[in-house]
Amino acid sequence: MEAVAKKDTAQKGLPKTSQKPEGRVRMLGAASSSDASGRPRTDSIVTARVPIEIKEQGNAVLKKIGATPTELVNAAYQYVLSCGELPEAFPSLREVADRRRLLTSERKFKIRDRVVRMTLKAPASWEGKTYDQLREDAMRERYPEYFG
Repeated sequence: MEAVAKKDTAQKGLPKTSQKPEGRVRMLGAASSSDASGRPRTDSIVTARVPIEIKEQGNAVLKKIGATPTELVNAAYQYVLSCGELPEAFPSLREVADRRRLLTSERKFKIRDRVVRMTLKAPASWEGKTYDQLREDAMRERYPEYFG
């Protein structure tokens, strides 16, 4: 992963500096415009590589909820600052397990009753035989010409 940080100092006649911070973010120095009150802005521009399909889908959702990519990036940075970690895209297995539905006594009884009603009684002739023995008996009965 390559990242480049450049200070926008070319206007002052100073050389640009290049650093390589962690991640794929490219920071292009402070913006030189001013905010609504006339004070100089101290925002920086962040450029990130995002797969085109994800960007398009994400922008559509952002538009639908009335947000901008800038608000998304700011919210992501705020999350990292407050939580000290990246947000998880999907719940962890532990979270899924914790949300598992618990069965009430009534639901357990209904399930047990359905299983009993769906279970077939095995013929007495099957008693004590393995699956392989039962299968061979069935094959002999069905295809006697192959079993002499």
